[in-house]
Amino acid sequence: MKKYLALLLILTMALMCPTVSAANGIVLEIRRGSGDTAHLTLGNLGNKEVNSVQLELTFGESYPNASFADEGGEGRYSRCKVNTSGSRTVITIYIDGATSMNRGGSAPLGTLTLGGGYTAPSSVRLTTLGHNLGEGGGAALESISVENISSDSSGSSGSSRYAIRVTDAEHGSITVKPSRAERGDTVTITARPDAGFCLSQLTAAASGRQLELKDKGNGTYTFTMPGSSVEVRGTFAALDPADLPFTDVAEGIWYEDAVRYVYENKLMAGTGSDTFGPDLATSRGMIVTILYRMAGSPAVGACGFTDVAAGQYYTSAIAWAAEKGVVSGYGGGLFGPDDPITREQMTLILQGYARLSGKDVSARADLSAYTDAGEISGYAQESMSWARAVGLVNGTSETTLTPSGTATRAQAAVLFQGFCENVMAGK
Repeated sequence: MKKYLALLLILTMALMCPTVSAANGIVLEIRRGSGDTAHLTLGNLGNKEVNSVQLELTFGESYPNASFADEGGEGRYSRCKVNTSGSRTVITIYIDGATSMNRGGSAPLGTLTLGGGYTAPSSVRLTTLGHNLGEGGGAALESISVENISSDSSGSSGSSRYAIRVTDAEHGSITVKPSRAERGDTVTITARPDAGFCLSQLTAAASGRQLELKDKGNGTYTFTMPGSSVEVRGTFAALDPADLPFTDVAEGIWYEDAVRYVYENKLMAGTGSDTFGPDLATSRGMIVTILYRMAGSPAVGACGFTDVAAGQYYTSAIAWAAEKGVVSGYGGGLFGPDDPITREQMTLILQGYARLSGKDVSARADLSAYTDAGEISGYAQESMSWARAVGLVNGTSETTLTPSGTATRAQAAVLFQGFCENVMAGK
C-alpha cells in the first residue's frame, strides 16, 4: 500500500470562493459557476507533488445526473462515480496523472455539475497521493459534517437558484411556482385532487428537514425557500361517499344534497379544491357549459358570437348551444357569456335543451297568482310557465317569482338536480 496523506476539509457551495485550510495548509477551493456547476481547485500546495486525488462528496439530495469534467491534459485519467440512494447522493471523483498536478501552488481539478439544484455537501473526504511517497499505512479517512457555514459574499458570481422537485401523485396534481428559486423567495404549491378525492398529506422537505407550509386556501400553500433544493410530496385519498370536499357547504343546509348531486355527476366543479362558492352568481356561460357536458361535449364548429372569445372554457359549449337552437343570444351577435344568468333566462335555456332531447315541454302552470308575473319578459312567458309546472322553479315568496333575479351557484345546483331527475329522467 502506498502511503496516504488524509485531508479533512470543510466545504461550502456558496456564491464566493471559499478557501478552507487543512492541517497541512492545503485547501480545496469551490468556485460557483453558472447554473448548478462548481469549479474545484486544490490550492496552497507550495512545492508539494500531487499526482492522484480521490474526492468523495456526500449530499442529502438526489443528483442521479451529476457529472464531472476534468480539466487535465494528456496523460491524466479521471473518473466520476455517482451513487444515489433515495434522497442521498455520494459523488466520488478519481484523478490520476503521470506527473504532478501542482502548477505554481495550485491544481485545477475540473467542473462538477450536480444536474439539478445547488447544495452544500453534508460530508467530504479527500485523499491525495504524492509521487514517490513509498509504501506504508496511511491515516484512516474520516467524515465531517457541514453545518453553519458562513461566507463573505465578496466575489459573488450571481444569485443561487435552487430546484424544487415534485414527486408525482396519483388521483390529483401538484404544481409549484416557480420551479427554481433563491433563498428567501416565496414558493407556491397548488394541489388539485381528482373528482372524488381530497388532499390527505402535503410536505416540502430540504436536506431531510420539513419546511413550514402556510395554507392560503383554495388548494394553495406557500413556503420560504431555503438555501438548498426542495422536494415536494403530496398524497390524495378517496373521499367518503357521505362527505363533500367543500368547507363552505354546511351539513344539512338546504342545497347540500343538490351540491352533492351535481358534484358526483360532474356537472359542477368547485371554485377551489375545498370550496363550492354557493353564494356566487352563476353566469350564462356556466349554465350552457353544464348542458354541454350533459350532452357529451360533442365536436362543434366556430362560435358566431362576437363577444365569445376563442379558447375559453365556454367557447365550444356556446357554439354547440347556438347550433342546436338551445340559445339565441341577445341579438346583434352578442351572447354575454360572463353576465349573471337570470331566473327567466335559465328556464328558457333548460326548456330548449329538454326540447332538443325529445322531452315533452307542453306542461303549463297558471302564474297569475304572482304579483310580479307581469314582469316576466315576453320571450320567457312560456318557459317560466313550463318550469313552474314541472317544479323546476318555485316562487321566491308566496306572491313573487322574481323573474329577473340572478341565480346563485347553490340555486343552480338545486335546479339542475330537479331538471335531471324530474325532466330528463322522464319522471
